[in-house]
Amino acid sequence: MNKEDAKRVMAAAGAKAEEIGKPVCVAIVDIAGAMVLFERFGNTASYTAAIAEGKAAGSAFTGRASALLEQMAKDGSPVYGAIEEQLAGRRFVPRQGAVPLVQNGVVVGAVGVSGATSEEDEEIAKAGAAVLAAGS
Repeated sequence: MNKEDAKRVMAAAGAKAEEIGKPVCVAIVDIAGAMVLFERFGNTASYTAAIAEGKAAGSAFTGRASALLEQMAKDGSPVYGAIEEQLAGRRFVPRQGAVPLVQNGVVVGAVGVSGATSEEDEEIAKAGAAVLAAGS
């Protein structure tokens, strides 16, 4: 994923956020969880930036939607415990609102959203990810 890809993902996520009408932060990270692009849409709470990044980092690291990570945490899954150990000391938020970014069948990063409801955060993230998956 390059910067232009990230900009396309951000534009689609931002359009969905505006359609929903909620202020959110959107973070796009690479496969290692490093920030590629960040944008605040509207007047969000100060902590939403860190949450969006943490959701995205966990999703990129595991290649799974953060909603699944949240469910694994609630269920006490031993797999989740192993993931948590691997991510110790890194920003990681196992809450719904991030999805992996897949390009040519390969996970290249993730997009995380925070500021709306968890379901709306995920809807916004999926709108961004769809642009990259479609290759448009």
